[in-house]
Amino acid sequence: MSVEKIVFISPSTLDKKSLILTLIVCVLPTLFLGWMVYRNFTIDHVLAIILGITAVMFAGIFVLGLICTPYKYFLTNSHLIIKRHYKDIVIPLQSIKHIRLMTSDDKKGMLRTFGAEGAFGSWGYYSTSAHKKLTVFTRRYNNWTLIITDRKKYVIAPDDLKLIDAVVQQTGQNETDTQPMDVPSKKWRTFISIAIIAPILLLVYFSYKEPKVEIDNNSFKLNGVYGVNLPFSEIAEADTIAWSKMPTISIRTNGISLNKVNRGKFKTTNGEKIHLSIHRGVSPVIRIVKQDGSVYYINRKNTDETRQIFNKLKIKN
Repeated sequence: MSVEKIVFISPSTLDKKSLILTLIVCVLPTLFLGWMVYRNFTIDHVLAIILGITAVMFAGIFVLGLICTPYKYFLTNSHLIIKRHYKDIVIPLQSIKHIRLMTSDDKKGMLRTFGAEGAFGSWGYYSTSAHKKLTVFTRRYNNWTLIITDRKKYVIAPDDLKLIDAVVQQTGQNETDTQPMDVPSKKWRTFISIAIIAPILLLVYFSYKEPKVEIDNNSFKLNGVYGVNLPFSEIAEADTIAWSKMPTISIRTNGISLNKVNRGKFKTTNGEKIHLSIHRGVSPVIRIVKQDGSVYYINRKNTDETRQIFNKLKIKN
């Protein structure tokens, strides 16, 4: 019985594009949504749960990409092994009919039918005009290499293209195609756009929506994104002012300004840090000052609603 020996090893690492896409598709959305969950957990449980589920979904894509894409390619005297954290893919050399770099014709009309792209590269099943089913395991967006076997067609992306020559030598093929690699199909752009836009639209919707007001025996709350929780024991004073008496805003430090809506933390031209949940130009505005000097300005689009909230606040406070 012959002993299997390693003939060639090529790493499979992220190129610049793969790294940027992984950050955009998974890492940044997960961190951002996790931060939003933390901010809203004690204010609006429903919103926190929705954001939390979305964060878990992005984290799941991150984990799947990590374990399903390859980190090395091993060539032995009898097998080509695609090394993954989840499960290695083993291709017998005797089954390989041809190996070469993919061409533009190979990639024409490329479409992912199952799998994921953008998180640590690409994995899953793809189809093109020339190849009805490709099994892809790559971490790079260059060096895409086509492997044609008796039953399947694989796509890998080794850092070192000498792997192709090594496989050719081991399988006894006469020639190989070493023409320059074209950029893969841009079908991933649709997925990237959705992954970026969806969390932003979700945040904008909940930020623009007027927060629900809760006044109990202990506190005044605005539920939602950039909500507040003000215990009555910490409120020094509460009154109403006309819109014309509002301080002039110089910068938004953590919040959203959309159309005539300002929500979140802002800084005035005098350097005062304030919290806003307001519709610009609408009077009256509820002004709440905490004992530590923090100031909150709150109103509703409907003037009568603002007065009703303030009347309830006066009774409870």
